[in-house]
Amino acid sequence: MTRFYYKMIVEYDGTEFSGWQIQPNKRTVQGILQDAIASYTRLPIKLVGAGRTDAGVHAVGQVCGFSTEARFEVSELKYRLNRILPDDIAVVDTRRARQGFNPRRNAISRTYRYSIGEGRRPLSRHAEYQILRQLEIGKLNEAAALFIGQHDFTAFCRRKSLRKENYCEIYESRWFRYGGRAVYEIQANRFLHHMVRRVVGVMLAVEASKIDLTQIEEFLNNKAAVKYNVPAKGLVLTAVKYGRMKR
Repeated sequence: MTRFYYKMIVEYDGTEFSGWQIQPNKRTVQGILQDAIASYTRLPIKLVGAGRTDAGVHAVGQVCGFSTEARFEVSELKYRLNRILPDDIAVVDTRRARQGFNPRRNAISRTYRYSIGEGRRPLSRHAEYQILRQLEIGKLNEAAALFIGQHDFTAFCRRKSLRKENYCEIYESRWFRYGGRAVYEIQANRFLHHMVRRVVGVMLAVEASKIDLTQIEEFLNNKAAVKYNVPAKGLVLTAVKYGRMKR
């Protein structure tokens, strides 16, 4: 029997979630979305996400998908799910996908942004890490450039989450200012658990002259363990790409 594949782009505020992946007795994005889809379709659904965001991490471009033997109008699916979902999740786009589509395995890159408010802004406190001084963007970009390329990020991953192979290829790593914030953007073929937050933590340590640039090379050569980290609330999954990567 023919199966129909559906691809969705979702946005969520991760503040009150224990991350993307379903966990027993915890509120997760995957769990809430999967229950909403099953409620509307009246069918058992297995939802797959492109990235497993951690507790407190947000998304504006998370991609997820599912397949079923039933065919639905994608506009109606989007409308009905947004009627069911809580205020901290929204389906931004829904469309039919090709046969066998898998949001995680078929993705060629993911992009994250980390936002730092250079001062106190109460209304933004759940969406940015706030530092009470202005950062030196030039110095941060010197550090950011060292991460571009393929590197072993073992030192940047939580030990219990390590895999046999922990190489990631970084396509973009840069800092800029936007909307009164210092923003870091990183694009890679894959990410490890807590990797982005530790990368940002290391660059902030360089900017504050706690360590120098040579220490980053030691981290990437696994000659030292990374002890620097930043809060999850500043991190957002902004995009997932499919197709061929342009070099």
